[in-house]
Amino acid sequence: MSISFNRNRAQVLFERFIGVSSPEELKENRNNFKCHVLSSDEATLLKDALDKDAVDFFYNGILSFSEGIDAVFQKRFSWATVELYYSVYYLIRASLATKNIAILRCFSMYRLPARAGEKPYGTGNKKYNTTHEGTINHYQDVFSLSDKLLSNNIEDNDAYEWMMNAREIVNYRCTSFLEPDCLEIWDYFSQCVNDGTLATTLSNLEKDPYVMCFQEEYAVVAIPIKRMQETIADMVTYGLIGNLEDQRELFAKSVIDYDRRSLSILSQVFT
Repeated sequence: MSISFNRNRAQVLFERFIGVSSPEELKENRNNFKCHVLSSDEATLLKDALDKDAVDFFYNGILSFSEGIDAVFQKRFSWATVELYYSVYYLIRASLATKNIAILRCFSMYRLPARAGEKPYGTGNKKYNTTHEGTINHYQDVFSLSDKLLSNNIEDNDAYEWMMNAREIVNYRCTSFLEPDCLEIWDYFSQCVNDGTLATTLSNLEKDPYVMCFQEEYAVVAIPIKRMQETIADMVTYGLIGNLEDQRELFAKSVIDYDRRSLSILSQVFT
């Protein structure tokens, strides 16, 4: 099967810096990948690529969030778990890109600040091997002291580990989806749907000062909402929020059925 698609600009650009034109060639040039030091001109080009990647990751995060919340309203909680986890992942990628940090793959995951004199940083730890876990671990390494979502745990897991575990339970560990039932982490939201109070609950979670996101009763929705707020702030700070195309914004808004459901959350995106 041959399917045409666009890869992340930062990845493609860095491969070009080392004279590689395909993922297959990259496997044969691992040492070049690990040892290449950015020049000033390359750092400038990489920053531009990351700005564009940030907007795409941000859109992926918004759309995944919209699909997840729509699934909550319909009590399709298995799919909601998956989509809300993906929203967190994409929003982390967007925030990294706004701060000029590229996440690159060469067998495992590396991070590369877009600054002259920098080269890809990797580790032999297997927790950095996969795209999702490796990306989130790199993010935690850099922002563990500044991200409020990493200021506390849910039981023994930080917020991002908790979301990954919830998604893995649904995707890999359960023998099947549980609908019309749900995991216990969804009990509160299931009742909100029954009571017609879900829109109000979403608004309360947006206003919450990083308390409810560490309570298992609310975490599966609260964590994505707080992550969305943090990434919106990054997109605003670095002047990228206006680069989201109106067509994309309107589509995401239609998926979440924002107006008909009288939602008020995340108004900087869903205007």
